[in-house]
Amino acid sequence: MRILLFIIVILFSNFLFSQKKIFDENDKMITLDEFNHRKIKLEGLTIVYNDSLDTAKITSDTEKGKVDSEKLITDLTHLLKLKISPTQPIIIIFYPGKDRCNSSGLSTPKSSFLDFKENEKKANKIKQSNILYLYKSKEGIKTINKIKWYKDPKNIIENTFFHYHYPCSSYVILYNNKYISHFGEFPLSSILNDLKTIIQ
Repeated sequence: MRILLFIIVILFSNFLFSQKKIFDENDKMITLDEFNHRKIKLEGLTIVYNDSLDTAKITSDTEKGKVDSEKLITDLTHLLKLKISPTQPIIIIFYPGKDRCNSSGLSTPKSSFLDFKENEKKANKIKQSNILYLYKSKEGIKTINKIKWYKDPKNIIENTFFHYHYPCSSYVILYNNKYISHFGEFPLSSILNDLKTIIQ
């Protein structure tokens, strides 16, 4: 039975991908065979899909770089009517909308809330930080009634950092015109590690 299910999954995914344009992490178009070969060795990489463009892309699961964080913070402060300290790191958890990844699993609204709050405490022990929860679509957010989530205003964060729908959710940390972003599902401990890195 498992072998039959495995064969069905492979055939179905091959059918889906035969309809899509597939790109590697350097935006070079690749064949379905190359894609399937690369899927076996995806350490540090993730696969993202853009259904409206019928594309799939292999991409790194993290990115570091420079950004005008002062302008982003000013825009977020103004559009969300929040006080965000420009001298502190800002940690943004970004929820892209309901998908197979974030609508499955064992976490409950209560356990998700407790995990986020515990992580906030740990982050603030490393360095006092602004922590912001933004969404593209709030459908399926488990902690919507327990944590203050905001609609990504004018899609600023999505357009700047998250060009694809990365599964589950993603995050970006901004500090002193630098950023570190993580695409797709992540352990909360990775936020703490990236926070330590960006403040050095």
